[in-house]
Amino acid sequence: MLLLAASSALLPLSASAAKPAVSKSTAAVRAELGRAAVALLSESASDPDPETRTAVATAWGQLANRAAIPFLKRALTDANPDVRIAAAASLYRLGEVDGLTNLIDETKTAGGATPTTPAQELRRMARDAARARAVIKLGEIAGENSRAALNSAHQDPAGEVRDAAAIALARLGDAGAAAPFLSAIADADESVRASAARSLGMIGREGRDILGKLAASDASMSVRAEACGALGSFADSESAALLAAALKDKSGRVRLAAARALARRAEPASTAALKALLEVAPQPELALTAQAGLAERGEEIDTGLADLTLGQGDPELKSLAVRVLAAARRPEALELLAKAMRQDAASRIRVEAAAAIVVRLRRIEGPR
Repeated sequence: MLLLAASSALLPLSASAAKPAVSKSTAAVRAELGRAAVALLSESASDPDPETRTAVATAWGQLANRAAIPFLKRALTDANPDVRIAAAASLYRLGEVDGLTNLIDETKTAGGATPTTPAQELRRMARDAARARAVIKLGEIAGENSRAALNSAHQDPAGEVRDAAAIALARLGDAGAAAPFLSAIADADESVRASAARSLGMIGREGRDILGKLAASDASMSVRAEACGALGSFADSESAALLAAALKDKSGRVRLAAARALARRAEPASTAALKALLEVAPQPELALTAQAGLAERGEEIDTGLADLTLGQGDPELKSLAVRVLAAARRPEALELLAKAMRQDAASRIRVEAAAAIVVRLRRIEGPR
């Protein structure tokens, strides 16, 4: 298979390229592990689970190897829109113009007759939601190259697509694009406030003061949670203090949103808040979120909880554990990822572990 034939390009793992401190036997074990990870990613491209296929398509772009291009081009015809979106985005990251063209196509309406039955309306809503996700992804990866398509999407008949285009345009710095969300943030309806807070967080440019007030004192749990999540996009010290305080909110949802936001920020205050959170032995999801954030900024963490979590049944927690192990410096993290790749019952977790192994092996080996 093409990727396996090109695995040396994907993984600089030959024994001759190993660092002097690494024995040949260790280098050989790592090379074998790397080949197994690449093989699993290749095989999982046709997995029955669309979440797994999406994870594979995303991983190929993150691993940045052009040997994956044939696989990704086949994924452009997948029946699931999220697989197609991920494949198109990865192709664009690999320098393929087809990726941008196909991603723009995913944002467009299919047209057709107006839905006349509840089933037809539900299908239309699902298509519009997928098109909105494509719009957000387009803005994220293509920047100014996506402006014309985003302007077109901003005129789309579907409100969800128009909102996604407004978010993407605001991220590009368009004056006034964030105005509808800044207005909606004061709405009496808590669902509207929550949605506006989430949108402002995706933009990450405006509304920091009002988001801080909502995170600290809004009567609605969902609004406080979304406001905390949004503050993760800002870098001011006052936001960090608000998020640290929100770790003691009466709502578990708000506490988790605050921890996730702190994990996205790398300033010393956020690091201190995450370390303080771990000292009070929080629930596993909170603890894993804090560990992931700390490990990703180079802090030393204990891999014991991640190990225990991979033995449990919750796939979302296991995914978070893989994220922890992907960033952890401890050598046993690679062994735990290898175990997850080979033995986990969930195909998506096996794929995420395989991608993490490739990244870790690259980091261990360093440049040739």
